[in-house]
Amino acid sequence: MLIIAHRGVSGYCPENTMAAFKAALDQKSVGIELDVRLTKDGIPVVIHDATINRTSNGKGYIHELTLAELKTYDFGSWFSPKFSHERIPTLEEVLELLYDHDLTLNIEIKNGPFIPVNLEEKILELVYKYNFGDKVIVSSFDHISLKRLRALDTTIKIGFILHMNLIDMFNYIENSSINPYSIHPNHFYLTDEILEEAHSKGIKVFPYTINDKAVGESYRNMGVDGIITNYPLTFK
Repeated sequence: MLIIAHRGVSGYCPENTMAAFKAALDQKSVGIELDVRLTKDGIPVVIHDATINRTSNGKGYIHELTLAELKTYDFGSWFSPKFSHERIPTLEEVLELLYDHDLTLNIEIKNGPFIPVNLEEKILELVYKYNFGDKVIVSSFDHISLKRLRALDTTIKIGFILHMNLIDMFNYIENSSINPYSIHPNHFYLTDEILEEAHSKGIKVFPYTINDKAVGESYRNMGVDGIITNYPLTFK
């Protein structure tokens, strides 16, 4: 079962920071997940929220701030004063860090309230620049974004993030013509029937976000391909 460190090891470090990704490497994580948004000047940066309000000492929307402006803010102190030096990383900076490591990288495309038209293309450019094509899964709640991604690249691994119980889920997936590599369901919606049907169609299953050891073990026993967790050491 693949253990994927959610936003880096976000249970131990401020999420989506270089500290969280370096700690993931120190802990020998073989799977890392991160979130990507586009700045005002068109740079893919690693952050979950649409604004910097929660995870920095600044305020404002990512799409209304340039990279230079974003780099002036502290993205670590909200978690602990010892991380006060942390700055928002670009996707390129994270790929440079992870370049020589044998791991699976789950890049989640985050959209809204601003929907950029070229984020998918910029992600692909960086993925191939750093030879991550075989090691990356690109996922999103925004399945229209995944549709654009598939139109740009027929081979990249794509993951459908599923927050809700869908009626006839696999008919929906098939009709999308995206041919996903994986589904990433909110874990409490995952059933044996969904898992069995996904596997029968060659689709891997990575439920999120599982931080309780007993819950994680129950999904391991169920036969999932991996779990997404803030505390990867709990499951090693």
